[in-house]
Amino acid sequence: MERHDSVFLFKDILEPILLSLLKIEEESSDSAPKAHALSSSISQFQFLVNIFVLSRMLSTTHNLSEKLKKKHKDLSKAIANVTSVLDMLSKQRVNANDNFKFLYAQVKEIAAKLDIKEEIPRVCRLQTARNNVPYSTEEEYYRQVVYVPYLDDFCNSLKEGFESHKETVASLQDILPEFCTKTDFYSLEAAFNFYEEDLSHKEVVQRKFMLWKEKWSQEKSANLPKTAISSLEKCDKTFFPNIYILLKQLAVLPVSVATVERSFSSLRRLKTYLRNTTSESRLNGLALLSTHRDIKIRDEVLLISLLVYQEIWTSFCKLYIKRQTFFLCIHFITPYL
Repeated sequence: MERHDSVFLFKDILEPILLSLLKIEEESSDSAPKAHALSSSISQFQFLVNIFVLSRMLSTTHNLSEKLKKKHKDLSKAIANVTSVLDMLSKQRVNANDNFKFLYAQVKEIAAKLDIKEEIPRVCRLQTARNNVPYSTEEEYYRQVVYVPYLDDFCNSLKEGFESHKETVASLQDILPEFCTKTDFYSLEAAFNFYEEDLSHKEVVQRKFMLWKEKWSQEKSANLPKTAISSLEKCDKTFFPNIYILLKQLAVLPVSVATVERSFSSLRRLKTYLRNTTSESRLNGLALLSTHRDIKIRDEVLLISLLVYQEIWTSFCKLYIKRQTFFLCIHFITPYL
């Protein structure tokens, strides 16, 4: 999300940024060379094309990125959202000429405002890395060199991240009560083959699936659980052990690494992140306090805990003479408890 917003913001305030850099460049200061280097890069027509193409692509995936970072997100729903975005990008790829023509007009407009000349980079006669792209106009050059390759790479990145799981997740999804009543066991073949080591014999799983299907066939469609979490709560672990395992796998499949990144960010907020000399349990406790700040701690509970651990602190300080400063602090705050 932050990367999306930063690109959008940079594009919107591109003119003030360039004017500010030119102003710094005119002044005789240590920052003038750096400002000149940055302004020279921004003043390139190719840079404008790149930033506008990037902004167009990220605007397509902005809502998708926001949804994927939510804590309670089904992987099956995430793949459905990604598929919708891929369909939209595929249509843009088919109509690349018309779509880029409108985008290129915006680039030329901002270039004229910033007094940037419309031109292409220098082309070598003999290129060893790749062949020169044939073009008749500047617009055609940037469409073939920047827009189309970036659009293709963008689509491939989404496919690599989600399409590889599509068959397994689609198969796992059929275990949900909403879908199991309309399908048979053969639709679970991909999921069974993938999690075969965690399940019983195939015939046992098949019979349990038939019982699971029969159980929900007697319910009204409005009462059927729609998600893996709600289905897991309604599943009898002892009677449907294999179904429970498959539902648990579907429920815990990670959509993204956002939750892990949140824990890292919370841990970095701790003062003892890099200089901690205490035990791992204390670090975990500090991390929990930092992460779950919404939980209120009652004063009486905290007071009782301090009184209970006071004797432990005192014994510890007596054993380790180097901790005498800490020992004195404990005695100093004791009268105020």
